Amino acid sequence: MTPIQFKRRTVLASLGASVLSSAVTPALAQSPAYPNRPIKIIVPWAAGGGGDVIVRLMGTSLQKRLGQAIVVDNRPGAVGTIGSLAAARSPADGYTLVYGGMESHTIAPQAMKKAPYDPRKDFVAIAPLGFFPAALVVSASHPAKTLNQFLLMAKDAKTPMSLGSWSTATSGHLMMEALKEAKGVDLLHVPYNGTAPLLQAQLSQQVDCSINVLSTVEPHIRNGALRVLAVSMPQRLPEFPDVPTLKELGLNVERGPWVGIFGPGGLPADVLARVHEAVDATLKEPAIVEQTKKMFFVVEHMEQRAYQNFYLSEIDRWGQYIKTAKIAIE
Repeated sequence: MTPIQFKRRTVLASLGASVLSSAVTPALAQSPAYPNRPIKIIVPWAAGGGGDVIVRLMGTSLQKRLGQAIVVDNRPGAVGTIGSLAAARSPADGYTLVYGGMESHTIAPQAMKKAPYDPRKDFVAIAPLGFFPAALVVSASHPAKTLNQFLLMAKDAKTPMSLGSWSTATSGHLMMEALKEAKGVDLLHVPYNGTAPLLQAQLSQQVDCSINVLSTVEPHIRNGALRVLAVSMPQRLPEFPDVPTLKELGLNVERGPWVGIFGPGGLPADVLARVHEAVDATLKEPAIVEQTKKMFFVVEHMEQRAYQNFYLSEIDRWGQYIKTAKIAIE
C-alpha cells in the first residue's frame, strides 16, 4: 500500500466514524425521559394494613405528578424482607420502588442470622412519608397511673412484669429494649403476631403493659378500657396533652415506626430528585393531610440527602440495641 493510499483510507475511516457518531448522538439525546412507563411500588406487608393504605392513598396524586400509572404490589412476609429483597434485586432505574421502614430496613436485616440484603448498600432512601406514633398502655384497672409508677412497681416485683409487642424484632420490641436499658428495669418480653392479637392480649390483661400503634389502641383509650402512659412523639399529641412522650421520660425515642419510599442502590440523581419531589408534594395536599391525621399518621418532610443520612443513622442506632439485647431472627 502506498503512502497516498494509506492516507486516503485513514481519512475515509475518520469520515465514516464522524458520520456514525453524528447519527448515534441524536438518538441517545432523544432517549425517553423518566418516567415513560408504569411505576411499581412494592409494599412488603399485607393489603389493608396502614402502609398499604397510605401508598394507595397517595397513588392518584403520584400518578398525576409523574405522568404514569402507579402499581401497588403487595409482597408480605418475613418482617417485610421478602418484598424488600425483590426491590433490591430490581434494576436501579426508578420503575420499581419499595415502601420501606424501620422494621424492614433497619431492624430485620440486622437481627436475621442470614441477612437477605445489606441495608446500606442495596437501598437508597428517596423520600420520607412519616411515622406511626406508638403508645405504651396498660389496662384501665391497673394501679399504675404513670409510666414512672409502673416502672417502680416493675422493679419491686418478685417476678418480672410483662410487656407485649406486636412481634419479635419490630420497632415495638426495640422500644421496649430502649426502655429497659434507660430505666434499668427487667421486663419480660411477650411477642404477638401482629397489632390486633397484641391488642386483644392487652384488653384481656394477659400482659401487664404493651407497646402498640396508637391508631390501634386509641378507640380503647377513648372508651376507658385502656390507659396510655406514654407516646413515641417528638412533642405531646394535641389529642392527649397530658400524656408525656418517651423522650420526655428519658428515652432516646422520638418516633414510632417510621416509613418512606426507597429504591435500589445506585438510582440516578435525576430519578431520585423526580420521585422525591412528587412524594413530598403529594404529602402536602390538603386531602392527604386530612386523611393521614385521621389515621394518627405523622407526615414528615426532609430533603433527599437529609433523609438518606437519617436512614443510615437509624441503622446504626437500632443495630446497637439489637446487639446489646442479643435479638435474633432465625
